[in-house]
Amino acid sequence: MQSSRKGLFVALAMIIAGVAGFFLFLYVTGHDPDESPLTLMEWVIGGMLIGPGFGYLTKWRKMRDG
Repeated sequence: MQSSRKGLFVALAMIIAGVAGFFLFLYVTGHDPDESPLTLMEWVIGGMLIGPGFGYLTKWRKMRDG
C-alpha cells in the first residue's frame, strides 16, 4: 500500500511539474494568449512536458490493478 501511494504521488508530481514547465516555457518565450492562440508547436511541447506524468499514472494504475 505504501508503494502504491508513493507511485501515485510521483505521477501527480510529474503532471504538476509538466504543467509548471509548460507555463514557464510560455513565459520565457514571451507568448501572450490574449494576442494569439497557441501554435501547433507549442501544443506539441506542452504534450511532451505533461505527457510523461500521464504515462506514469497509467503504468501505476496497471501495477495497482494487476
